[in-house]
Amino acid sequence: MEDVEVTPEQAPAKEPKPRPRAEPRRLRIRIFSSASDAPRARRPTDAVLLVATLIGIAICTIAAPGPTALDTAIGNLLKELPGLFGGFWEVAYDLLIVWPLLLVVASLAAHGRKHLFRDMVLATPISFALAALAGLLAGTDLSASLDQILASGSPPVYPGVRLAIATALIATACPHMVHALRRVGMWILVLGALAGAALGVSASLGVAAGILVGLAGAATVHLIFGSPGGRLTLEEVSTALDELGVATRDLRAAPLQPRGVQIWLGVAGDGRPLVVKVFGRDAHQGQLIASTWSSLRRRGETVRLGTTWQQAESEAFVSLFAERGGVPVLPLVAAGTAVEGDALLVINAAGRPLASMAVEEIDDRAIEELWRAFDRLGRLGVAIGRVDGYGLFVRPDGSAAVGEFGDAVVAADRAAILADKAQLLVSTALVVGQERAVSIATRTIGNAALEDALPYLQHAALDPAVWRALKDRDWDLEDLRVKAEQATGSAPKELEQLRRVTWGSLLKLLLIGAVAYALFSAIGAVGFEAILEEFKSASKGWLIAAIILSPFVQVPQALATLGATLRPMRYWPVLMLQYGIQFIALAVPSSAARIALEIRFFERVGVHAAGAVTIGMIDSFSTFCIQILLILVIIISGLASLDLSGSGAGSGSAIDWENLLIALGLVLIAFMVALLVPRFRNMFKRFIHGLREKAADGRAALEVLRKPRKLLFLLGGNLIAQVLLALILGMSLEAFGYSATLAQLVLVNTFASLFAGFMPVPGGVGVAEAAYTAGLVALGIPQDSATSTALLFRFVTFYLPPAWGTFAMRWMKENRYL
Repeated sequence: MEDVEVTPEQAPAKEPKPRPRAEPRRLRIRIFSSASDAPRARRPTDAVLLVATLIGIAICTIAAPGPTALDTAIGNLLKELPGLFGGFWEVAYDLLIVWPLLLVVASLAAHGRKHLFRDMVLATPISFALAALAGLLAGTDLSASLDQILASGSPPVYPGVRLAIATALIATACPHMVHALRRVGMWILVLGALAGAALGVSASLGVAAGILVGLAGAATVHLIFGSPGGRLTLEEVSTALDELGVATRDLRAAPLQPRGVQIWLGVAGDGRPLVVKVFGRDAHQGQLIASTWSSLRRRGETVRLGTTWQQAESEAFVSLFAERGGVPVLPLVAAGTAVEGDALLVINAAGRPLASMAVEEIDDRAIEELWRAFDRLGRLGVAIGRVDGYGLFVRPDGSAAVGEFGDAVVAADRAAILADKAQLLVSTALVVGQERAVSIATRTIGNAALEDALPYLQHAALDPAVWRALKDRDWDLEDLRVKAEQATGSAPKELEQLRRVTWGSLLKLLLIGAVAYALFSAIGAVGFEAILEEFKSASKGWLIAAIILSPFVQVPQALATLGATLRPMRYWPVLMLQYGIQFIALAVPSSAARIALEIRFFERVGVHAAGAVTIGMIDSFSTFCIQILLILVIIISGLASLDLSGSGAGSGSAIDWENLLIALGLVLIAFMVALLVPRFRNMFKRFIHGLREKAADGRAALEVLRKPRKLLFLLGGNLIAQVLLALILGMSLEAFGYSATLAQLVLVNTFASLFAGFMPVPGGVGVAEAAYTAGLVALGIPQDSATSTALLFRFVTFYLPPAWGTFAMRWMKENRYL
């Protein structure tokens, strides 16, 4: 929607004469879908296509040249078909030359299509170069790739070069052609691919790679020069409106064009301002990409598919459904299809977008009506999805209306409805200010309703347009949330978990993948059969001893927890807590789950939440201190050392001071940047403010550090626990016929547990196994025995304890400790 008001007062006093109905159009053959001077744009679909095809080419090239089992199966099937079809395969394969040449000739012969000719000429060398590179990596000579362009028989060559060039030319011209010609090109590619496999020109793997190479070449050209979106011309829109029976004048393109939808503005015969929305190819692709990304990023979202008419039909249906439910909307005037199947919606758009108005122009009544409208939408089960100031209208009489239902869904869940209200609060605050927006919201829907929406007041719930507008303000979502909490008198709530995918989660996934790759590579280097043989020959006595000793690790850990709190507590419930933590560590492998369990447990015995958090921090920090102390004592005293170079034990390990100083310098630079950037500086200030608020409750818990008896429990319990873990590691090693000193075992266990704790991998899965394997190899243990020992130790100390942790959780629930 544009930032311009068109009202009936601006229309001429004289009733405009409706344009006469268009005469039936003469039959003409259309080749191109867009005008020769149609604007071009670089589209997200091309970027996604380029990345996907390059990944596909890499996968095919790794498996090339074949033949794979799939190649053989497809080849045997197609060999039976040429006899049935005669020369059909040869004709189909020759069409890969004929049809692209026809497209090139059409681009040269047509007026104003020289840019398309340039694009097709450029796509040819790009696709050939990419095909030749893939072929060289797979062992195909460059001369064989050149010969394969004109060849129509064996031997098979990887990849299918003729198919790659034909695909590049057809896909490059595809956005310029009408729908019928696009379908013809698609079928020619399908038949040509089958023909190439049937004639033995290329195996199925080479055929797939050829198509991917061609698509990559076309996507590259489209990203360089852009491509037309198949947008209708002014004449075509006028003709479509005439066919719909909508007489208009002053038809023009809107200055603000959302991605995927073409917006036209005009005036109806009675002076009403009209907005014409055209859903074309851009709308379909844009919706697909946006909904796919949204479904990956946010919980509860699903990918929305459908034709252009289905998109327009959905928006029209939701608009009429909302209007019938008493929601003020912009009335729908007409709906229909255009020349090439593009869908049109004609809307009566009397009014101005909320985002285009000044603060003094907006009356509280309009915003109150918007809140009541969204309340009705919630009761109807409708979620708008995209709520910004350009989809909310204020009519000339001061009343409000909802004008955007492009992303709306019916039968929406509660989360989507509350997210709409959170977006409405932000959109109104951007226009009238925080205090006024919050005041109107509480006055209209009440404190309780607004309080329910506050957990959705976060970045993941906002439309990108709203988020970009918010970044230009001197306040953020945290400030708005605090003002809303103060107005409603509610306590701060945890934000709703809306995001599925964040940059942090992607980084964590990559890290887990790298660790898993390293672990399985190590296991693969040894061989699963070798590890299996190691376990078969393992000493059952030492294995049983390790399993028996494992439950006793939590005994001293419970003593350490008792030492971390001043409140008198019985030992048995704390021991059950430690066993319960073992269950949580595997069932819900996150620090938040463990903290929640500890807070709930200590709250049951009368400790405040802040004090419970402090107890856990003291316990964890004392464990860290004991581990560092053990490492320093063992290394300084020379009791043990690790040879990380792989040459065996006893040679010691030197500290790389240069890398250590570089790492410290990078940390310092990052800290300085965080202080200089306002966003990070404000986050740091809020963090410090939160610590100060919790300091009063946590300070009492710190008094344990002044009690010698508590310190003895705290440090002694963690020390004994570390020694027991080292003994279990030693028993696991003895089971495979090797031994190490207690100092060496303590050093390996401490290094590995510290390393796994620093890595952001839940439960240290994969990381810990790799770390223990590396530590044992540094002691001089063979790779196969070290890997087997690490797997056994992790099974005994991490994967097995949840078995008795289950009974501990049940006991705590029955005795009301949870």
